[in-house]
Parts: sequence; C-alpha cells; structure tokens
Amino acid sequence: MRQPDGGRVLLTQSRLRAYRECPRLHHLKYIERWRAVRESEALRFGTLVHRGLEAWWRAWRRGEPALALGDALAAVAGRAGDAYEQAKVEEVLRGYDTAWAVDAVQYEVLGVEVPFEAPLLNPETWRSSATWRLAGKVDLLLRRRLDGRVLVCEHKTTSEAMDDPAAAYWARLQMDAQISAYVIGAESLGHEVTDTLYDVALRPGLRPLFATPPENRKYRKDGGLYAGQREADETPDEYRTRVRSSIEESPARYFQRRLIPRTESQIRDFLSDAWQQAAAMRLSERMGHAPRNPDACHRFGQCAYWEACSTGSSPAALPSLYGQIQDVNPELQAQEV
Repeated sequence: MRQPDGGRVLLTQSRLRAYRECPRLHHLKYIERWRAVRESEALRFGTLVHRGLEAWWRAWRRGEPALALGDALAAVAGRAGDAYEQAKVEEVLRGYDTAWAVDAVQYEVLGVEVPFEAPLLNPETWRSSATWRLAGKVDLLLRRRLDGRVLVCEHKTTSEAMDDPAAAYWARLQMDAQISAYVIGAESLGHEVTDTLYDVALRPGLRPLFATPPENRKYRKDGGLYAGQREADETPDEYRTRVRSSIEESPARYFQRRLIPRTESQIRDFLSDAWQQAAAMRLSERMGHAPRNPDACHRFGQCAYWEACSTGSSPAALPSLYGQIQDVNPELQAQEV
C-alpha cells in the first residue's frame, strides 16, 4: 500500500467511492490489491477520452493551441478495444475541440494532471488524522483571465442526459465528494479556490450496425431487405460518420460545463463523511472482515469482482480475470505538469 512520508495511508476519492459501493470490493481492490485484467467498455472509453483531453490541454499550456486536437488524437491512437470504439473516442475529442477551443482562450492553464496530498482533518477538532492523508490528482488548474480567479476543472464522461440544467446529473454534484476533496487539494497546492468547472462529455449511445443473420432476413417483393435489416456490417468509417453527424447536430447534448461552488459548510460535510468512512475502513481492516453488498453487484453493469464473490473463489484462483498490483494508487504517479 503506497504511503506518503510519515507513514500515513493515502486516501483517494476512488478508494472512498469503492468503500461506499461495497466494503468487500474495497477490500479486494485496496487491501489485497487485486485488479480485473480487462476494463469494462465504459471505463475504457472514459480513460481514453481523459487521456486525449490531457494532451489537448497540455498543448494549450505550452501556448500551442493549433496542435491541441492533433495531440489529443495522437494520445489515443490505437488504444481502443476495436476500430469502432476508436472512431467513437476520436469523434468525441473532435467535438470537444470544436465546442471549447474558443472558450479556452479565456483561461491560463496553471497545471495539467496535478497530484496533491493534504491532511485529513477531523471536522470537530481540526486535528490531522494520524492514519490517513487525502490524496488525488487534479485534472486541470485554470486561472480565469477576466478576474484572476483560480478554478479546479474536472473532466467527466457520462451516459446520462445532462443538457437540461435541471437534470439530476447536476443536482447530485452539490453532494459530490470529489469536488470538495479537490478544492482542498488545490488549496494545499497554494491556490485559493471556491469553484470547480465541471467539464462533461456524453458517451455516444450509437452502436455499430451489423449484418442481419441470413436466417432472419426478410425481403420485399423488389428484392430489397426490410427496413432495419442489413446484408453487410457497417464499416468503422460509416460508423464514424454517424457518430460525427450526431455530435454536430446537437453539440449541447454532448458537451456541457457548469461552475460548481463549494461553501465552508459543504467542505465540513465532506470532511465529516470522509472521516467516518475512513474510520469504518480502518475498523473493517482490523477485524479482518469486509461485508458484502449484493445490491451493488449489478448497479452499474456487472461488478469487476462478481466472478470471485459469486463463486466464493479467491481472485488468486482466477488468474485469467485478476492480477495483483504493487501500487494501489497508480493514478497518483507523478507527471510533468
């Protein structure tokens, strides 16, 4: 388990989220250090888009905005699961460039993928935890040229509708722990921050169209197939054209940003939640037992540890599905910012 100087354990938002979802998931992932060998499609898509946006904003930080899209596409080249997914990722990055290149001029980029560590404070006494230390990596630190205000920027991908300002997606962010933690993180880096620019891209729901199985094909009198049936698979280029058209027809459906403020009371609420969750995690580890939460097994697709838990197997007995890692927080590895 990676620890900072002083022996305190790093408490990331990914770790807190895992414990909230299922204590057994947290135990397998962070105590025993097992990871699924294969990423889910949704997770892989989000990781690739994030990688592209990192390259896009680094170009802006270097003062080379004309290279931003090319750098973003190069960063994800050949990394998708197949040619269809590759096309989908690339078209989202193209759409992002079209949607936000003009807006980016109003910001000075202070840092990209900036790691931080900060004390986990007891909200009652304001004393630092002797066990835990908050940690994370801020996607983007921006200074607004208009007034000099520093903003945390957080990139997200989602399959939820979020073009309506009243959508539940935005309402939930008033309680979002990561926003509060990253405001604390930015302050630990020496910036006075109250707002987070939440930067969201919709994951296209369009699927590739494949040939209708011969036994299911139905033909009209003129010899053509009925509507909705196909003689051949849609090519990756044809799929790319459909995704691009969908984004161009409704860019506001695919790309949204909101400023999410954080008040002192919201920060205190976050610290109360994090302190109690950390205490529960510590107790679970000392007792050597992590309760299962069957309600979470299929809440967002299938849990990565379903095969182990549902069969009562140790991940060690399923080497084709799981492997152990040394660093439970690989996302915190230092990079040039």
